[in-house]
Amino acid sequence: MSDAGSADLPGLRHGAALRSAIAESAPAALIVSDESGRIVEFNPAAEAMFQQPRSRAIGRRIAALVMPARHHALHEQAMARLRAGESSQQLGQMHLHGLRADGSELPIEMLMWRTDLNGRAYYTASLVDMTEVHNATQEIERQREALRQSEKLTAMGSLLAGVAHELNNPLAIVMGRASLLEEKCDRDPELRAEAQRIRQAAERCGRIVRTFLNMARSKPSQRGPVSLNEMVRAAADMLQYGYRTHNISQELDLGEGLPPVVADSDEIGQVVMNLLINAQQAVASREGPRRVRVQSGVEPRRDNREPRVWLRVEDNGPGVSAAVRQHVFEPFFTTKPDGLGTGLGLAMSRSLVRAHGGDLMLEAGSSLGGASFRLSLPISGIAEPDGPAPALPSPAASQLVRVLVVDDEPELSELMREMLESAGYDVATAESGAVALEMLDLARFDVIVCDLRMPDMDGATLWREVCARHPGLSRSLLFVTGDTLSADASGFLKLTGCDSLDKPFSKTDLLTKVATLLSAS
Repeated sequence: MSDAGSADLPGLRHGAALRSAIAESAPAALIVSDESGRIVEFNPAAEAMFQQPRSRAIGRRIAALVMPARHHALHEQAMARLRAGESSQQLGQMHLHGLRADGSELPIEMLMWRTDLNGRAYYTASLVDMTEVHNATQEIERQREALRQSEKLTAMGSLLAGVAHELNNPLAIVMGRASLLEEKCDRDPELRAEAQRIRQAAERCGRIVRTFLNMARSKPSQRGPVSLNEMVRAAADMLQYGYRTHNISQELDLGEGLPPVVADSDEIGQVVMNLLINAQQAVASREGPRRVRVQSGVEPRRDNREPRVWLRVEDNGPGVSAAVRQHVFEPFFTTKPDGLGTGLGLAMSRSLVRAHGGDLMLEAGSSLGGASFRLSLPISGIAEPDGPAPALPSPAASQLVRVLVVDDEPELSELMREMLESAGYDVATAESGAVALEMLDLARFDVIVCDLRMPDMDGATLWREVCARHPGLSRSLLFVTGDTLSADASGFLKLTGCDSLDKPFSKTDLLTKVATLLSAS
């Protein structure tokens, strides 16, 4: 017997050493406690997870050492059930938070079981760090929320397209009639000034509607000469009500004669809008005077670098702390309360600006005492010097130009008729596409000015009929529309190669488009 027992001793020692080695190298944190709840084993993975050395953990209560106080009761309930004989399968896996030595928390998954040895009970907790899983779950939720927001914007874009069409018709009438009234009031400066104010208010409404459409529509990047100052004025118009109701002084100090830059107006317009909204939110809760100043100018050429147009937006809000400055352009970073920010605005703005070869930066200080953001964009091409407005071309006396105006809005078609007749054109009007086709069969017309969206027969259908019946006029159509940004409208215009005129429009806009169309034919 003694020989057999002696022979088994190396095997027992080997088994104990193996079990110890397994615990030492286990990737999961293993914490073993005795019946009183005090720790008797704390493996290296546990030391790394909770930043606690084994020597400090041994003899301490597991809950007090590695769990926040709010989870102590849950742990004691699990221990009591194990003491009562329940199995680990009955307890299941628990999801809670662990506590590191520095007081920070981490999400963990815990499984507990009971082991009886030499008449004594021991309780083992296997813990897995769930931080990566937790972060991945949060990222998926952020992406789902971004998708929901994208779907909302798509729906809003469709809604705004319809609203814009309905608003732009009366706006075009108001603006056009005010313009004609200005011309008739040359001898009465006061009345002329009143008409001018009406026209300017209608133009402002038109810019606001167009800005909404630019923000809501998602379309491929289209770059061309744009005015940074005009973008600022459009954004300022749109936000004027919010600034006024929050008693915020909006100061525009824009440099004169800024050359245009080659850029996507929608993308840079979104950047300008975002900077103005951020400034508004920064000063909204400030006691006393609230100020936002917008400045623009041109950087001088240096180091053979192309001159740049710059824009500065500064406020007298609380500013940006040193700890936050290095994170302001990081995605999903925000210091705003819930519901006021996603942490994407500045990150996307800088990305859009850099895609244009420029930069967006947070300046070291502000003359107003708050935050100051500076945007710079390179100039591509040379700006034409400002000069007197070119004279509008009129039809030659030897050839009377006939224009057919097609619009289901009688007031709008009458307005266009008066504008064109004042420039010497012979004008006829049709209230529908069907009537227009009948008139084209009976008389000669050089240009057709047609609303794109009409009941029964829209502008697209009329164009196809004109191509079939009067192919010589297929490129002599000017389409008037309140939503050239929609996919259907832009796709149709690209297919036909015809020009378009956005509502609301001025008399100068209409006459210039018609003259350009005639010169190309």
